[in-house]
Amino acid sequence: MKIAQIASIRFPIPPRSHGGTEIAIDLLTRGLVERGHEVTLFASGDSRTPPGGRLHAVVPRAASEDSDSTSYLEHEHEVRNAAEAYLAAGEFDVLHSHWPTPAAYFSDRTASPSVMTYAYIEKPLHDYYRARYPRLQGVCISEAQNRLLGGGLPVIPYGVDVARIPFGAVPEHFLLTVGRLVPHKGADRAIAIARRAGIPLIIVGDVTPYLSGSDAFYEERVRPHVDGRGVLHYPTLPNSEVLALMSRAKAFLFPISWEEPFGLVVAEALAAGAPVIATPRGSLPELVAHGVTGFLGETDDELAGFVRDVGRIDRAACRRRAEERYSVGRMVADYEALYARLVGLRT
Repeated sequence: MKIAQIASIRFPIPPRSHGGTEIAIDLLTRGLVERGHEVTLFASGDSRTPPGGRLHAVVPRAASEDSDSTSYLEHEHEVRNAAEAYLAAGEFDVLHSHWPTPAAYFSDRTASPSVMTYAYIEKPLHDYYRARYPRLQGVCISEAQNRLLGGGLPVIPYGVDVARIPFGAVPEHFLLTVGRLVPHKGADRAIAIARRAGIPLIIVGDVTPYLSGSDAFYEERVRPHVDGRGVLHYPTLPNSEVLALMSRAKAFLFPISWEEPFGLVVAEALAAGAPVIATPRGSLPELVAHGVTGFLGETDDELAGFVRDVGRIDRAACRRRAEERYSVGRMVADYEALYARLVGLRT
């Protein structure tokens, strides 16, 4: 098949530092090319495609890494990126976009099937797409997300490249949390949990410019606790270094307070052998088997107690769960099957 993959121009594909959606897009693109499909990636000019893939760029650098970019230009270029993909729609069997690209608004302009992966989306927006652009096929990344959107959508969880993720059978004495430094991701709770458990914590994540209050959250509830000993903080790290930390961590903390649609970092941590200790929000009950690959709990005291019990978790079982449920091969095969069904319906 000839497939267009439409990514946001905000970050390069793959990302230079750790990222969720951008990693998934890269792995999907590579997997489709390896299976013999002709794939064109619509993304920023500093993105990379595998041998045999093509890159179409409307900007030379990702907006997040371009000092000359502004919010106005970023919005303009996001629209242009999607528009140029759909101007070439006749060249493709399937056009596959990844939210938050504005590709939905062009999906009624071609007979070629349009797929959009809902990396994160509010129900009112999904309802709007369904009413105004009924030919757009939304895809959820977890059953929890599907339920929140009203059900009836295909579910294709993200995959991780388990083969390139180092496995750590014997952990070191530290905990790890990875994610944007916003209140609902729970870095402040991870600090409290680590202190209750008496184990050092490493935080990987930066303040997001998209949510008001993020700077205040960091300055008031995270930064005062970063001392280089009990709490260490890395705003950004390459994905390879994050994976190495996961393989060495005693446990991966994910005390979120929102309905997480998937949590790629959780699948990566499991692949690295790190038991996951998290709140049972969103997709987490799907990702973490309580008592087998980690623990789910509500309060900081409860989660700190699970940290002390984490030695009971078989790290090899965590790896097996990632291999069985969240492999990149499974993700690519699921999308292949979806594309084939949609193309078959068209013909």
